Amino acid sequence: MNTPAAGMKPSIGRIVHYRPTERVMYHLPVAPAVITRVWSDTVVNLLVFWDTGAAAPETSVPFGDEVHNWSWPERV
Repeated sequence: MNTPAAGMKPSIGRIVHYRPTERVMYHLPVAPAVITRVWSDTVVNLLVFWDTGAAAPETSVPFGDEVHNWSWPERV
């Protein structure tokens, strides 16, 4: 997954999914995050919300489906 879906552009305040790095996994496959800065259509800064109640910034996060990537939430 190299680029977001057609017509989907990141913007400040949008909610996305963040895939944490293995060292801070918190036993979650994804965590909710808010976009706080847009560098490009595929790279953003995030404020990640952990299920512990803590929030932490993540910078220069690329779009994708690997660890330390962001993606759009599934529509249900």
